[in-house]
Amino acid sequence: MNKDTYCPMPFVTLAVNPNNWLTRCMMSNHNMGTIENTSWSNDKFTALRTDMLNGVWDEEGCKSCWFKETNGQKSRRNRWIDSELKYMGAENVYAQNLSIRRNTIKHLYMNFNNICNFKCRMCGPHYSNAWLPDWKKMQAWDLSESSDKSYTKRLHNASNKHLQVKQQIDVDKFLHEFGPELSELHGIWVTGGEPFMDDSVFDFFNKLKQYCDPQQLKVLITTNASKLDVHKLEQLRGFKRLQIHVSIDATGDLYKYMRGYNYTWEQVDDKIKQLHQHQKQYNFKLSLNGTYQLHNMLNLEQFYNWCLQYVDLEYIEMRVLSGPKWLQARHATQIIKQQAQQQLERLLARYPQHQYFDDIAVELAANQDLRYQKKFVTWNKKLDEIRGETYDYNW
Repeated sequence: MNKDTYCPMPFVTLAVNPNNWLTRCMMSNHNMGTIENTSWSNDKFTALRTDMLNGVWDEEGCKSCWFKETNGQKSRRNRWIDSELKYMGAENVYAQNLSIRRNTIKHLYMNFNNICNFKCRMCGPHYSNAWLPDWKKMQAWDLSESSDKSYTKRLHNASNKHLQVKQQIDVDKFLHEFGPELSELHGIWVTGGEPFMDDSVFDFFNKLKQYCDPQQLKVLITTNASKLDVHKLEQLRGFKRLQIHVSIDATGDLYKYMRGYNYTWEQVDDKIKQLHQHQKQYNFKLSLNGTYQLHNMLNLEQFYNWCLQYVDLEYIEMRVLSGPKWLQARHATQIIKQQAQQQLERLLARYPQHQYFDDIAVELAANQDLRYQKKFVTWNKKLDEIRGETYDYNW
């Protein structure tokens, strides 16, 4: 095993995309094969696993982790390698599952659907169908602004190739193909879209019980919580651990501006209060998350102060955004970076061991690219025009 390139996810994690194909992990949208039992041992997977064991990076297919590691930040790959006991429930699981053909499925990543009522500015129609009308308008604008229209059109065609208005995992098909191999399952992460848009996620977990012991499962569901009926979590009480991971990103008016939905900050705050109050009753743990980017880099301190009313520090996640590049915080002006650095230093003085602050510091120290800085301004202005929105950043 070459630890510079090895990643446990393609070996012991089964990642499923709402297009009903398998991917290498939760960070990738690359089609590795349809939901067929044989796909997990196909040529794409065996080649990927072989390269990982032999020290070869797939820079394009693994670009999220490759980008972070080459920029001195901690990737999802790093976190999984460092936290085997946390994610697998035992040690030496990785070492015992190094076959390039097939291993024990210990973890599921279910990118459940692209059906969502939000259209966050850092997202897109592959993960939120609410984005689709704006996406088409933004692509038309992008093409009109391009100096190389042929190249831009090829990029758009590639991006839109598998785009559908609604995409959702065929749960019955998935369980028919892989259910018999899930008896040693330890963990499941569910994302969307928005998993709680309807009752499909509850139906999935009810069907899953035929194939594995729910009392051995650690389940994490990422949600915007707007459609979540807190009392329905009674149906998910039987797991070893249930974590409701709510995406927030920013506080106050900036929340609504970034998240793109007619859902007020007061409503969000009230929903988080409800979740906080019902944790013991329904046997789950609340956690809160965001992505650090140009939009919210001066909201960091407020974000943490608000989160800490409801959860302990270890249940706050603030990942540095890796794409789209024009939203990366590194491309802010020096004045904005200095203000962001001051906020970070105050937080570091309070919480010096918090695992996400090192990556934020690296991001702020990275060189800006004026091309992306300019694109952030023009792109944001156009999206504001399309959505009829504006936000005074007071920069």
